[in-house]
Amino acid sequence: MGGDRYARYVRLKFERPADGVLRIVMSNPGKLNATDQQMHWELAEIWRTIDDDPEVRCAILTGEGAAFSAGGDFEMIQKIVDDFEMRVRILKEARDIVYNVINCSKPVVSAMRGPAVGGGAGLRAAG
Repeated sequence: MGGDRYARYVRLKFERPADGVLRIVMSNPGKLNATDQQMHWELAEIWRTIDDDPEVRCAILTGEGAAFSAGGDFEMIQKIVDDFEMRVRILKEARDIVYNVINCSKPVVSAMRGPAVGGGAGLRAAG
């Protein structure tokens, strides 16, 4: 599937339900797909990867299991509160998530079920 281009993603899983279609599944087991630091970074980067993938004509974003996304992981939120550098990093990534979805040349569909909180709700709107 696109060579190694998706190997660096840990919290995102990938499926190819049809030719040209890439399903991105947010996966943070046991936490309703809450966005931790790793997933947050991945959600900022994945749209560039998809944009550069000639095998993808459109993307579907969904959550694993019964939830789309429970929003930010409490541990990440506490780090944002306590650490200025982390706050700056997360704010930059949040901006990149929105801009990179918008700038992705491939259509993106958000397939939602269950909770969509915080950034999860933002991904729904952007996708």
